Amino acid sequence: MLFACSGIPLPDGTTREHLTRFVTSAALVRVFDEKRNRDDKLRVAVRLPNNRITDGFLGLYDHDIAIVTCFGLIEVRPISFKACPDGIQALVAGRAFESGNLMAMDGFVRCNNTWVPDSQDISKAVLGGPLLGKDKGFIGMNFSICHDDDGTLTYAFLPTKLLRKRLEHFGILNPKHLHFRGYSLPKGVSSIIPSGFMKTIYRLKSYGYPMPPPLVLELNGELLNHFEERFGELLAWKGYPYGDPAKSCRNRVWYQLPKEVVTNISRRVVSLASFNGFVRFFACTGLIIKWHGSKATRTVILTSASLVNRCNDDKIDSNLTIEVFLPPNQRCCGTLEFYNLNYNIAIVSLKKNFNAVRLEDIFSKTVQEPSEKVVAIGRDTRLGPLMATIGNVKRGKKGCKLDCKDLKLSTCKIKKAGIGGPLINFDGSFVGMNFYDGSEATPFLPRHKIVEVLSRVNDLPSESGCNNPMPIDIGEGTKKNRWPVPEPYWYHGSLDVDRSYVPKCIGRRLQ
Repeated sequence: MLFACSGIPLPDGTTREHLTRFVTSAALVRVFDEKRNRDDKLRVAVRLPNNRITDGFLGLYDHDIAIVTCFGLIEVRPISFKACPDGIQALVAGRAFESGNLMAMDGFVRCNNTWVPDSQDISKAVLGGPLLGKDKGFIGMNFSICHDDDGTLTYAFLPTKLLRKRLEHFGILNPKHLHFRGYSLPKGVSSIIPSGFMKTIYRLKSYGYPMPPPLVLELNGELLNHFEERFGELLAWKGYPYGDPAKSCRNRVWYQLPKEVVTNISRRVVSLASFNGFVRFFACTGLIIKWHGSKATRTVILTSASLVNRCNDDKIDSNLTIEVFLPPNQRCCGTLEFYNLNYNIAIVSLKKNFNAVRLEDIFSKTVQEPSEKVVAIGRDTRLGPLMATIGNVKRGKKGCKLDCKDLKLSTCKIKKAGIGGPLINFDGSFVGMNFYDGSEATPFLPRHKIVEVLSRVNDLPSESGCNNPMPIDIGEGTKKNRWPVPEPYWYHGSLDVDRSYVPKCIGRRLQ
């Protein structure tokens, strides 16, 4: 045992998952962090009033208090936050962990939310325990041991009113909402990294994902709207060492395409990622194209400008670096050459050309309309297998969440990794570039509009001695198209749902 203190049970929450929560001193967190090592196997045990020991999970904390949670409903009497008359005399309670005995200390309350025990013997067991008045009403919670200038032992406590406000700020009492969309830690509040999840947290941070709310990792919650989500049928590259990724796919897409089309796609569709330092900013798909410039010595990729732009900004982030991956082993840094934020188009060139690529000539005068069936293509951001899904081009834009009037919709269902990927006919001809708005349909910018925008520029800036990317001016009005991308968020299904919530069941209407 490294440290022991007391805790005070809190009122039940309203989540579907039954939890018993205790508030205690943040001293427990400080010891937890100090003693943590590579094994990452520290755990918190809670001894209950009936002497039963159960697992506890550290979660939110600040400089003074910390929250420990046990799963299930435990027979404890939660604290009452009713106001207690002020008084000088005080009784402090705590529970010894090893023996389970309840201990008490007499003392008197001073100003500045401190109290002095009658005995000057230090007892850390009372940290996190209650401070009671002469009528045994709850005055506050002890959270720290300190000494006066003259050496007098004192304890700092958080009064009932302040403790209640602190717990409301934590979202423990009277939370405004339970869902995790857009969740962020309250100001001044931190969350402990659970034991055994240190590497997971490091990986999430490097991917630029939001940190999980308390208990979500321990209870196998999932991150939604992330760049690693796959779609459709997967096609592994030659020598793929991770098994057949298409085994579980019901709709066989790749065998319906001519072999030459599949070969062409595999040599011209790449994955891209942008980084701010060592943290990933965005990931998407791109298409290697034949550039129409007079020099055109570099390999050129057509992709989405979301790679270098946040949806609410009218400018790109010039501090980002770009990495391009063409399986099995071709990786290279990319250079942003041209961009148009109004149509979400970006042109990236490679500093070192890839081998054995097959360029897509989108500027060819032979333009075909979308066939009855179309295929949306993407490339997995991590391991690189191709992804494909079949659909139809829809009439109208009903259900599209993006405001660009030139967009069309297909019934192909993709994920975020498919942004910037090509939509093709069954003969392999390029139809347009895909986007993702989280709806059931997939918006795409038609080929003719892409060509119209790109035809306004010629030689790549990097080939003309310019080190900065150039915006493509199309001379349109003041209205700016917005291209929001669904943000990643955590989901559990019990921690983020009220237990009284009953989903709407829409049945058939009686005639």
